[in-house]
Amino acid sequence: MAHNMRPLRFLLLYSRTGGGHLRVARTVADALTERYGEWAEVTLVDILAEYAPWPLCRAPEWYPIVLRGGGQVYGWGFRLLNGRRQVQVICHLAWPLTHPRVLRLFRDHPADIIVSFHPVPVYTVARALEWAGLSTPLIAVGTDLVVMHAAWVAPNVQRYLVPTEAAREQLRRHGVEPERIEVTGLPIGPQFRQVAAEDPAALRRRLGLEPDWPTVLLMGGGVGFEPLEAVARAVAAATPTAQLVVVAGQNERLRARLSAIPWPGPTRIEGFVENIHEWMRAADVLVTKAGPTTIAEALTVGVPMVLWGAIPAQETPNVHLVVQAGAGIWAPGPERAAAAVARLVADPAARRVAAGEARRLASPEAAHRVADILWETASHPPLNAQPSWVPALLRNRFRRWIRAIREEVPFLIR
Repeated sequence: MAHNMRPLRFLLLYSRTGGGHLRVARTVADALTERYGEWAEVTLVDILAEYAPWPLCRAPEWYPIVLRGGGQVYGWGFRLLNGRRQVQVICHLAWPLTHPRVLRLFRDHPADIIVSFHPVPVYTVARALEWAGLSTPLIAVGTDLVVMHAAWVAPNVQRYLVPTEAAREQLRRHGVEPERIEVTGLPIGPQFRQVAAEDPAALRRRLGLEPDWPTVLLMGGGVGFEPLEAVARAVAAATPTAQLVVVAGQNERLRARLSAIPWPGPTRIEGFVENIHEWMRAADVLVTKAGPTTIAEALTVGVPMVLWGAIPAQETPNVHLVVQAGAGIWAPGPERAAAAVARLVADPAARRVAAGEARRLASPEAAHRVADILWETASHPPLNAQPSWVPALLRNRFRRWIRAIREEVPFLIR
């Protein structure tokens, strides 16, 4: 640390639109602390909830609502806005409202490196850094396995760290130079790698389950998507010889409804659990929505998957990734999911093959890889880095006014 003799400051930006962005950000924060101890000063900020103007500040609350009915409206909007031109127009129009808030973010949380785990703030933060004359490196960490929306793309992002080659290719199609993209895998907690070596029967006993019974774990994402109830009912009817564990996540209403159902066989209902890695390892089959973080965790644990649903446009490519690798089955809807689960429960050999393929697709060291890249980038800032945004702001005031006249106004009227 001879270059400055103080801890390096890592500012990690996320949003609670779904559970994956925060989970990945926390995982990387833990990896930084584990590897670099007190020399890594890590701050996590919910960028939309804390700094975005209305209505973006309400996005975490509205996210589950827009996904109701299968998420068709969400998928339509996702596709419609998945272009660099559309993203830039929206960001430019919102600039008078957003840039003062981003400058306040810089004042509130001085950083040696800024890392975004969500696509929405990337373009605005990148532009605000340039506007303020700051050379703080900006890194984007992709949190979907395959899809990289155009909102991730900005000229001043120093590096993109993405989970898969397919994600790298999507960024290249958006015009990002290959040298700015690195495939690291999707960061997940070390507990998933560690639990993969444990005996499932012993874990079932520890969790209060019958150790010798086939076990099916059903999930609906961290927010607990409502279709999980119909899927669980169908699976229970189709697998009378199995014990079920249904995890409702943060959806307390769903958990209460599930708890009131007279299940035909042994069924355990859980809300949000901190030890999901143990439940995954205890299961013979995981029945889940195609969320990227859940899939990455299941691959590392080595549990065969039945994917009962996917958010249109954003998660459907995850299905292709899993099925093509032989790590799981795509069975949308309650009846098809139940039939697929029944086949796997009755076929231990098929489960072993799927578990092996899952582990081959996993990237258990991704969190450490990402942490090391962030550390290296923060340790070697650009030579023209400014110590504070205030002098740069004053020095460049007239330059920015001229730029606004020459670039912004023609852009908006073209």
